[in-house]
Amino acid sequence: MTLIARSIVHTDAASCRSPHDGHQVHRIRVLRALRDRDLAVHVLVEIVEESVVQLSWDGRQFRFLHHDVDSIADALDSGGDVGEWIPRWRVLVLPGRGPDDRAVFTLCDTEHWTACSEEAFTGPGSRRVA
Repeated sequence: MTLIARSIVHTDAASCRSPHDGHQVHRIRVLRALRDRDLAVHVLVEIVEESVVQLSWDGRQFRFLHHDVDSIADALDSGGDVGEWIPRWRVLVLPGRGPDDRAVFTLCDTEHWTACSEEAFTGPGSRRVA
């Protein structure tokens, strides 16, 4: 079986290029997270307020931030509200419309949040992507 992972984040690339948690997800990170799916926790996913995603499992609730919760809400509408949380990579995998279709997002702890910014790619030693 081949697993196809896709990100359904619909943000304008010019408005957010941040590779940090809670923003754009890099394909290498997705591949590593999917390789570690045996470490995943099945979670109930809810959008609780602007930019806040709540994951619940084992009677506990955890809140994380994402810059585009509308995309997560779209994924929840498409595939249901139960996903897989892979803590090592801070990756949330949500089911898509088809059996091999997945929507993949990174989530950020509230104390480590950085705002959307193009600045993330303009520091020393980094390469700006047009």
